[in-house]
Amino acid sequence: MQLLLNLILICGLGAAESEPENRTVGGVAQRRRESYFQAPAFWKADWAEVNSYLDQVKKGTVWPIGRSQGGRTIRAVAYGARELIARKCNLSTAQLTGHFEDFFNPAQRSRPVVAILSTVHGHETEGSVACLNLVHLLETGTDLRGRTWPELRALAARMRVVLVPIAQADGRVRSAVRNLMGGTHEDMLYYGQGQPCDPAATPTIKDWCLRSHPVPLESMEFLGGYYNDAGVNMDAEDFFSSRVSPEARALIDLVRGEMPDCFLVLHSHGPGPWIAAPNAYVSPRVQQQQARIGQLVAERHQRDGLRPKWRPAKSPLAYFNLPTTLHHVCGGLPLAFEFPHGLAKEPYTFGEILDIGLTMFEEVFRYVDRNRDALRDSAERR
Repeated sequence: MQLLLNLILICGLGAAESEPENRTVGGVAQRRRESYFQAPAFWKADWAEVNSYLDQVKKGTVWPIGRSQGGRTIRAVAYGARELIARKCNLSTAQLTGHFEDFFNPAQRSRPVVAILSTVHGHETEGSVACLNLVHLLETGTDLRGRTWPELRALAARMRVVLVPIAQADGRVRSAVRNLMGGTHEDMLYYGQGQPCDPAATPTIKDWCLRSHPVPLESMEFLGGYYNDAGVNMDAEDFFSSRVSPEARALIDLVRGEMPDCFLVLHSHGPGPWIAAPNAYVSPRVQQQQARIGQLVAERHQRDGLRPKWRPAKSPLAYFNLPTTLHHVCGGLPLAFEFPHGLAKEPYTFGEILDIGLTMFEEVFRYVDRNRDALRDSAERR
């Protein structure tokens, strides 16, 4: 943190008189609106309050899965018995031989496993909120507003559910916002991708966010929530390097151990909600199921008046990202979901965003429950 403060001072960051919403916090000037740091009681997104809640879990099992670049503990919580899969090979060798049972033998498991991995980017708090409300539902029978979700709870009881409410701890602490409701696109970029020292030298977001990766810390006026303390965006890093981030390593090890049949990676953005387009580097069978679940979730959100923005994809996402990586580790069905931030141009209420998350969980769980024997590519060979 001291390094970050020093870098900011070197860049000459100061509070702009022309923007009265800017404040200096702890010696660091930030683009600040007080409402971004406030939220209803059911909206648990702050790093400290999420971990405080996990400390109180009684029915689930909570454990550390790793540490962030900055040394912060990354924790998981699980419901349902764990059934280990005895593997004789990896996914690639199973695909080569056609003996998928050597990698994943369904006879060793009596219930499916779903993993939910949230806040891969630290300013994207909506997934953390949905995760904590799901945990509260499984602990008490209601979400944190007191609302019952009987079908969601019944579906969860028929599977093992593993949640990582905050996968990117460094960015979560750095960005500090609880929400971006009513904000601008520029605010979203600031708290997410950060602000370079010299905008003229890096005129577009891709220039400073992606063209140099990790992001050079000395080039940033404010290092946003996208990155860990080393400037790594864990959704788009070099997963095949020995220098893979500790956050990505923690998730890779988690899915290797849990072998989920389906996993969700939760994000947030400006528009309305959707399941992301299919991934390029997975089988056609997996792509078809990704598209089908995207359609089912969008139809549910449409019925409930939650304004989905999903459209059938013309082509798969042509890059190798975190969901693709985790799929090739565990063989499970990868899904990426985008919550809306509720920015001023597309406003949503806190309650609507939570409903978006819990109804999405319900639709995914239902699909897994009904199609568990067909989720993996091994179903084609059995």
